[in-house]
Amino acid sequence: MLYPVYTYRDISELRKIQEEREVLPFVFAKTKDIIDKDTNVCIDLTAVAFYVEANRSNIQPVYVNFENIDSSTKVIASIDAADIALQLFPFLFSKTQPYFKDDEYDSPHDMKPDWPVLHRKKLYRYESAADLEQLLRYTTEKQIPFATFSRANGDAKKLFEQFDKYDELSIVDITSITYAIEGNKSLVFVLEQFFELHPNVSFTIISTQVDSVMTYFPLFFDGQDHITKLLPDLQVSSAAEDDSPVISKITHLGTERFNEFWDIFDHNLIGHNYFKKRFKDSVKHFTSLNRVKEQKVLSVFLYGASGVGKTEVARLVANSLTNNCYLAKINFQNYSSQDSLNSLIGSPAGYVGCEHGELSDKIKKSNVGVLLCDEFEKTNRPVFSFFLELLEEGKFTDSMAREYDMDGYIIIFTSNIQSEAEYKEVIPPELQTRFDLVCEFEQPNTEDKHTFLNLLLEKARIKYQEQIANYHVSENELAIIIDFDCSELPSLRDIKRVFNNRIMELFDSKETQQTS
Repeated sequence: MLYPVYTYRDISELRKIQEEREVLPFVFAKTKDIIDKDTNVCIDLTAVAFYVEANRSNIQPVYVNFENIDSSTKVIASIDAADIALQLFPFLFSKTQPYFKDDEYDSPHDMKPDWPVLHRKKLYRYESAADLEQLLRYTTEKQIPFATFSRANGDAKKLFEQFDKYDELSIVDITSITYAIEGNKSLVFVLEQFFELHPNVSFTIISTQVDSVMTYFPLFFDGQDHITKLLPDLQVSSAAEDDSPVISKITHLGTERFNEFWDIFDHNLIGHNYFKKRFKDSVKHFTSLNRVKEQKVLSVFLYGASGVGKTEVARLVANSLTNNCYLAKINFQNYSSQDSLNSLIGSPAGYVGCEHGELSDKIKKSNVGVLLCDEFEKTNRPVFSFFLELLEEGKFTDSMAREYDMDGYIIIFTSNIQSEAEYKEVIPPELQTRFDLVCEFEQPNTEDKHTFLNLLLEKARIKYQEQIANYHVSENELAIIIDFDCSELPSLRDIKRVFNNRIMELFDSKETQQTS
């Protein structure tokens, strides 16, 4: 016999159903036991429908759980989940049918005293990353078990087995997994299983995600309270973190300031005229698109031999945006191991070795909207996947569920990949499509090398003006510094090294003359 799936349109309709009768979530094995004892129950299939859609090996176990249902059993689901259930379970359900007809209630069913009652609980919110820092310190001092879903990996129950042994207060922050759910609704069912298995755990979340949780888990939470309702002596401040610097971003520049920025950048990046034209156009487009919230970040991937100016691009952009900048730079030659993602965003709270990740630490310190990802080709698949999401969303969440908004940032990836063919082989195709500008940096020609030498001398006159004055260095002596054959030096980095050695030698000789 086939049965209908009764649908509800939104949470308000679900709440009306709950006013009539207890609504239970589907739980493998447990649902079978409940139905075997009493078929007159109401089971919500929403979460498991999304879960099985992504994990079809679980179709048969669902059939097993429902093998003894009859016409007295009410199976309900949200409208979109009900349509999925019809496709997944054609030998169980025949149609969808609104639970309420013309907004009228059906006759209430008699509640039976031996039905299992689902005790919904409060969700405890905090207002900011600073609040979370205080919460972490507090739970550590009070020895209260605390953890977060650092990365949703589909095995939430295993991740939190440590909570099985606690009968008293323990806390799990679910902020980060709510972001993951937005792109993977099958995680709703995984988290429901965790709620079911750990009734003594209290749950916290940043206030901006409360509505999302109430939407995804209406059977488990019936309201929200501030975190101080759970922990009355917790001292929290909702103010922004005092150490957060003002960020200078390319999107903040008006036309006049952009022209000034570009003149400085163009003058200081030697050669690479093709790149500079494309980069200028990309920045202009990005600024316009960002203003209307169509593009969060500008991503640039530069590849080519070492020492030809790829890394210099990020430094020049940062220095052209603000004086005395701290550039956030990650060298990915150190990110090839299995736990590289933990090094990047931190280990999960509650685990030995829990610490801040390098990326979040450096973004927090930086005062300019530029991130440099050096030698990016040397990292691994989990890190590639992390940046796939970051470039799409313009933000990331670290292991402590702190969100970092990178709206308006320029992210520059550099690589020693030598050709387009190698780029396509090393960088995953799905990540290739996320880069806004990809360009090869070639070896400098002879003209570029001489132009670079003149630029180094121009900067040296300013940087070393005190030594030049004290040692009475003449213009002819300065000119001799750049009078050498640089044609055999392969990179600008090599040329700069020779230049620095020659000017230091000049100062040494001048000092010797003065003391002799």
